[in-house]
Amino acid sequence: MSTIKTLWIDVETTGLNPHEDSIIELAALFEHGEEKSVFHTYCLPEKIVPESFKKIEELTGITLDFLKKNGISERSLYDGFTQWMSRYISKYDKGDKAIFAAYNARFDNEFIRELFRRNGDPYFGSWFYSAPLDIMSTVTLAFRLGIIQGMKNFKNATIAESLGIELKAHSAIEDIKASRQIQIILEDYLKKLEGAHVN
Repeated sequence: MSTIKTLWIDVETTGLNPHEDSIIELAALFEHGEEKSVFHTYCLPEKIVPESFKKIEELTGITLDFLKKNGISERSLYDGFTQWMSRYISKYDKGDKAIFAAYNARFDNEFIRELFRRNGDPYFGSWFYSAPLDIMSTVTLAFRLGIIQGMKNFKNATIAESLGIELKAHSAIEDIKASRQIQIILEDYLKKLEGAHVN
């Protein structure tokens, strides 16, 4: 079990552009040795076009009506997320950071950075190491080394299925569970492969 603090993170959003689109679901799993904690909530963006949101509903299963009943504001999302992280990470201690881990990490990283910016906080880097852990890169390495084969694509759901991991696609909380499992399984394969080369 890693002794490095890790935040496994996934977001569902209204689109692909972090500067124009918004987070509608954020899930995070903090892990440090045996210690674990989950943050999971839905967000109702200030600006939303009901007609265009239909595609998001089809993709994620998250309806606008659901968000109106259960979603919190972006400010409340930022406040809740940073308050939760502060239980486990001291942003004032330069030596206390977590790895930002996600499948296609750049996407999630940029949306959360933008969430911080929108709420007047330029100190995203106070929480995390500068280099995120992109689980897709681990998958690519495993593919290159022949550990996994015959992939039709590199989507989270495809890799999860190939490794026998159950995944409800486009659910942030389910995605982080599956992504974490993918990373751990492939890390074990890579360690065994390294051990075989050493011996």
